[in-house]
Amino acid sequence: MKSWFFLGFVVLLLGCQSSEEKVVTLDDLSKPSVHYTASDDTLKKKDFPSIAYDSIAYFSKKLVDTLGLPKSSIHRINSLLFPDRFNPVKSDKWYGVTPNDSFVYKHWMYTDTNVAENTYYNWLDNFGGKHLSLKFGDKVRVSPNAFVLLLQHRSVLLLESTKEIRKEKILPLLDTLGFGNTWKYVLFQNKGKKTEWYEKLNLSSENESSKP
Repeated sequence: MKSWFFLGFVVLLLGCQSSEEKVVTLDDLSKPSVHYTASDDTLKKKDFPSIAYDSIAYFSKKLVDTLGLPKSSIHRINSLLFPDRFNPVKSDKWYGVTPNDSFVYKHWMYTDTNVAENTYYNWLDNFGGKHLSLKFGDKVRVSPNAFVLLLQHRSVLLLESTKEIRKEKILPLLDTLGFGNTWKYVLFQNKGKKTEWYEKLNLSSENESSKP
């Protein structure tokens, strides 16, 4: 009889202890590990080398200089992202943080056009922090930031900014720096706006296959 009483007491004691344990919520599990904000200076200095500007591609250096980003603000993105699953032959991923902006640049180059297009379409099916499935022409707000996602021949390119991005300026800038002025597909969203889609976009031509 005493043994049954003792066993019941132990079960009751364990139950009280478990009820006091902290409950882990979905929000706790899904917190991002890295933010593109100026408050992460300690983390960035620890995880990224101080010579990040020297290690980015030549084209990226020209873009950094043209945008006026301080060389000391450039940090490489070393983690593997969705387009890295499709075996790019080269990639260049970095971001620059200033008091006024956080600018992100991600570029992947693939063996041929088919692989690049396959990467682009698959990414649209699982895009952004919310893992949205996007179809050409969808009018949605994907991100609080401005961004442009581009497909050109063998390249997939993503630019993102916490400030406004003007499509009429950034695409000619990419052309000036060597990317050319014709893009197979363009997904564009300005800060606080909804997505715009373009097919076979050439800003030097008045004939666009698709307009917002």
